[in-house]
Amino acid sequence: MTFIGFNKRDLAMMKNLFQMTLRDRFLGSRLGLIWAGLSPLMLMGIFVFVFTFVFPGRLPGREGSLPFVIWLISGYGPWLALSEGLVASTMSVIANSGVVKNITFKSELLPIVGAMLGVVPLLVSFVIIFSLQLISGELPTAAVLILPFSVLLLLVFVSGVGFFLSSINVFVRDVSLALPNILMLFLFSSPIFYPLSVYPEAIQPILQFNPFYVLAEFFRAPILYGELPPLWMFIYMPIVSGLIFFVGLRWFRHLKSFFDARL
Repeated sequence: MTFIGFNKRDLAMMKNLFQMTLRDRFLGSRLGLIWAGLSPLMLMGIFVFVFTFVFPGRLPGREGSLPFVIWLISGYGPWLALSEGLVASTMSVIANSGVVKNITFKSELLPIVGAMLGVVPLLVSFVIIFSLQLISGELPTAAVLILPFSVLLLLVFVSGVGFFLSSINVFVRDVSLALPNILMLFLFSSPIFYPLSVYPEAIQPILQFNPFYVLAEFFRAPILYGELPPLWMFIYMPIVSGLIFFVGLRWFRHLKSFFDARL
């Protein structure tokens, strides 16, 4: 049985590639795979410090810094998953050029594996958030049951964009060099660190359709407010993610026959 060209053997291969990629990324360091959790923890700690003590922020209608910290991490955790997944997905074909040239397998698995690496910081953010909520006396509601769907939605979106960027990066290596800077621009221009309400009213209707913001809301709404995202997001984001995934996959499969000549 196959689905969009993938079968059970491809799923097993994807699992092996993910384990290999995660292990090789931290191979040689003294702490090994501990860095997989420690690195995002340090990044989140830096931003929490900056936006709690240097440029303190508060949530409207909620007193104290702890609710703001939970709000901040519930948005930055998904963003970190998205950005790390995109970077890894973009570099996936180049980083595995030896595998692509010497082993027969579906190379379109590589951008998906790169996207999956973003799940690691996301899990770390979940641990921090739920720990802080317990400290503050808050208990998760039934709305958090949609989080697996939120994770799947994020993976589909990142994989789709990764198909485009990884295939282009084979021919234009500048893509992977420019991507971190572009993502930084998106980070500070998206309602991730600041509520949508603080942006000028004229651009709020546009910003609310920003996929990065919508994905963050799929995590923030159930975690922070104990409710589901608005219905229009359930319609909008799956369509956007699915369209990007299928078009990106077709684009990747069209170009992959030319990879060997450039790797």
